[in-house]
Amino acid sequence: MDARGVVPVATSPRTGWRAADLVWAGVLVAALLLPADTTATWLNATYGATHADVIAGVWILKLSVVTLAVIALLLGRYLVIAARPHEQAGARTGSWSLIILVAMIVLALGLRLYRIDTELWLDEIYLRTRYAPLEFRQLISTYDSQNHQPLYSILARIAFLAAGASDWSLRIPAVIFGVASLAAVWVFGRRVTSTSEAALGVLLLAVSYHHVWFSQNARGYTMMLFLAVLGTGVFLQLCEGKGRLPTLAWGYAFLMALATYTHLTAAFIAVGHALTLVLTTRWTSREGRQLAMWPMIALGLSAMITICLYAPMLPQVWRDVSKPTMEGVAVEWTSAGWMLRDGFRVLSRGMPGGLVTVLGSLAVLGVGVASYWRQSRVTTLMMFLPVAVTFALIVAARHNLWPRFFFFASGFLVLAALRGGFVLVKRLVRWQPERVAVAGACGVAFLSLLTVPRAWQPKQQFRAAFEFIEQERRPGDEVIALDVASDVYQLRGWTSNWRFTNDLAMLDSAERSAPRTWIVFTLTARIRAVTPELFQHLSAPRYEVVRVFSSTVGGGEIQILRHDSATTHD
Repeated sequence: MDARGVVPVATSPRTGWRAADLVWAGVLVAALLLPADTTATWLNATYGATHADVIAGVWILKLSVVTLAVIALLLGRYLVIAARPHEQAGARTGSWSLIILVAMIVLALGLRLYRIDTELWLDEIYLRTRYAPLEFRQLISTYDSQNHQPLYSILARIAFLAAGASDWSLRIPAVIFGVASLAAVWVFGRRVTSTSEAALGVLLLAVSYHHVWFSQNARGYTMMLFLAVLGTGVFLQLCEGKGRLPTLAWGYAFLMALATYTHLTAAFIAVGHALTLVLTTRWTSREGRQLAMWPMIALGLSAMITICLYAPMLPQVWRDVSKPTMEGVAVEWTSAGWMLRDGFRVLSRGMPGGLVTVLGSLAVLGVGVASYWRQSRVTTLMMFLPVAVTFALIVAARHNLWPRFFFFASGFLVLAALRGGFVLVKRLVRWQPERVAVAGACGVAFLSLLTVPRAWQPKQQFRAAFEFIEQERRPGDEVIALDVASDVYQLRGWTSNWRFTNDLAMLDSAERSAPRTWIVFTLTARIRAVTPELFQHLSAPRYEVVRVFSSTVGGGEIQILRHDSATTHD
């Protein structure tokens, strides 16, 4: 790390009390006086949370808030900045640049609001039926599943109430943070690269199939992207020793704590930042150690604030994340190979040219990362080491390894790909290479825009499948929903006379008693892994595929099968 801008620290305590000190002292006293049993009762946690769980959580909250308040008081009184680092004035944003940025954000908002009311998919339905109806006090004290992303659930609850409990309202926070993430990428890009590359990065994300898809997905991934980009920019400033370091440290701490409160895997981003600090600090140098002080403090504060936020539900969180993924079932979606294959599939769907473009983009991305590495190893590690850390830790934990866990890095990946494109054009083109590169990027953006209508298609079509079966079934027919499809139809209350099972014996009984038996399921890979005998039972000629409702979620097609006892023989 560069030791320029080192901030001397005074070890003598500050005299007098600042307003912030009084606030933290009040927080400390309030935490000490907070009655554990009464607070646990008031929180009214649900979905299997015991009173003992919540009492333990309240005690964790008390201890963590007291610890945070003491740390804040000590920082305010003993770490006195004796000299501010020299700050270089950043390049000013021209009026035309601002106009272009605003135009891109308006375009992005329009693309994300159009058809926001398409049917919800599985995870969104869980949010709609299990979490959005809960009171705020229950949302901060209940954790029964990783489908509950606390910060997103809270914001979705606000939107849900404000918009009259409509399904589409749950996606409003995703839209807002999806658009806000473009501004965050602009700010970060202006810090680490040229204005042209930063603007083009925003443009490519604005018209990206994947970015539009996630911005219309009632989950916290666009929030993670927004907070991760801002947090990375702030941590970069801390590592450079530039700016008001205490303010930056607290800012980083809250940004990363909120990101982790949105999705637990965001903690790996902070781990990546910590490793960057360890790898790039000159620990043998006094100046290097001193420059690393505030980044280390920021990481510690981030961990403490995260514990405070999760505290009321922390025993439940630990119980959920520590249990094996589908214990006793051989699943494919915890392996690195499956994630890479699915990642290629997802990228191919949303990129013009499909797999060929994806493979070419990886080569360009490699050139861009190498260019960033030559420019600044700290910046490069800070952008991409969290991706490697997330991948390694999730694989080691044998947890579900979904490509969406890496969406937080999409802004960095686009900036690096653009850099690679600019580098290659400058090497290959002699006439106006900058303009050629800009024109090429704009051409890619136009082709990408053509893929956006795919993102507006329904993510899953549970309602359409239900209406189709109700229209086609005859009197006496049995309809059976399997596995997670049965959860969806029961939670939505659409199936007064359907049956729900994963039991082969019950299915066989239905086939013998009804003239025709209809089967509805989704996530075929899951059905095959969880109930292999049942999956084999559903194969031809016993069952025929009547209809498949398409999905933009990988493997999320709604399958409708039918067994006709008059024409099918065992």
